[in-house]
Amino acid sequence: MKHPFVFALLGGVLFLTGCRDTQPNPAPGNYQDAFLPEMDGLFNEFQKLQDLGSYEVLGDTLMSANKDLQASELYVQAAFAYWEAGDSEQAATMLHRAIDRGMSNPKVLEKFPESQQEPTGASWDQLKKRLDSIQAQLQKPSNFDLKTASMEAFWPYFEKAMADTSQARRHLKAFIFEAPREVRDFYVVRYGSIDNMYGQMINAAPNYYRYLKTRFHPDSLKVFRKTILKSMKQFQELYPQAVFPKVYIVPGILNTGGTATEMGMFLGGDMYGRSPQMPVEDLTDWQEDAIMEFAELPRLTMHELMHFQQNYRDTTHGQTLLSAVIQEGVCDFMVELCSGNPMVNENLTFLSDPSNEAWIFGEFQEELLGDDTSKWLYNGGSIEDRPQDLGYTLGYLICKSYYEQSPDKKEAIAELLNTDDFMKIVKNSDFAYLLKEAI
Repeated sequence: MKHPFVFALLGGVLFLTGCRDTQPNPAPGNYQDAFLPEMDGLFNEFQKLQDLGSYEVLGDTLMSANKDLQASELYVQAAFAYWEAGDSEQAATMLHRAIDRGMSNPKVLEKFPESQQEPTGASWDQLKKRLDSIQAQLQKPSNFDLKTASMEAFWPYFEKAMADTSQARRHLKAFIFEAPREVRDFYVVRYGSIDNMYGQMINAAPNYYRYLKTRFHPDSLKVFRKTILKSMKQFQELYPQAVFPKVYIVPGILNTGGTATEMGMFLGGDMYGRSPQMPVEDLTDWQEDAIMEFAELPRLTMHELMHFQQNYRDTTHGQTLLSAVIQEGVCDFMVELCSGNPMVNENLTFLSDPSNEAWIFGEFQEELLGDDTSKWLYNGGSIEDRPQDLGYTLGYLICKSYYEQSPDKKEAIAELLNTDDFMKIVKNSDFAYLLKEAI
């Protein structure tokens, strides 16, 4: 069975020798001696061990990689590996550590494969109590907040790195270990390595980051808090099981507007700097086009909130293009539903042309049960024959149609966020014809 979590990393090669550890490693006294995994290589090793079914080794490998970083996301990944290996006690230990490091998804166990036997014991009893406590807290929309501490903490490290670029990597590494703990999760899912950070922040686009420092003011986000909270309260009406984690605004490397881990939601503050004064000489064409205004924050926040709700158990089609498109599309549809603002974008305009619609949906029909998403998702700057990220829009249209045709709207939303059968959503929409060759 494929891994149910979204482990959003790059490719590469890294081989780690894992060793079983039952106690958390203390934080290193000198962060320059601390071990930081190269996440692209770790992901390749992850994939290899998963494909081999070597879950015990995978768990040990993830623990070894996380020995100094102690990111909650890697503890969750290790917990899954030990669970698959049949070591429920070690899985519980990893989840306790994840919670200690900020993991705040009370429904995380719903992402684990079903077991023939319910795990028991003091560690599991305590774990369930901790998750119940998190659930009670996160069910309140008032738990939501835009946390900017990481963004504010970044600038002294950036200035030191720019003052002596030969020492820049040392200062960026110090930022990873000394900044608020959410930065460690963001390192896992987006930074990937100190070289990646250096390459973008210091080498490629330093003028943009200098500008961003003058542009980003936490007080300017107050107005958006009210808008987001209003949409969140509407979401709770539509989906009473909703949870509302913190939203962390962090300094990114111009590669994501938003993402989510089991800790919470992340917005790359660097992607919200658009203004007439924005320097563009250091930016790629894609970056220049993708950078947004602060006014986009509510939409992106709500999109990522939906990702945090998702708990899918479709073991047959969970790794297909179809699943990826629905998982992104339902987020865009729910933003529309909760805000009351109909979606308007270039992709919908493009698909309103009957010839484009026939071409795109025809290709999608041929590929939907494969696992190649390159023509459909996350392809800004790399796709030329069609608008970027068309998969978001296809998923949005499918999910909207499914919702509109469902007699019980709350049940439809629950299905869209938790389905164990992605095909069911398509079958009960106007797009059932897409499956005629797949059934």
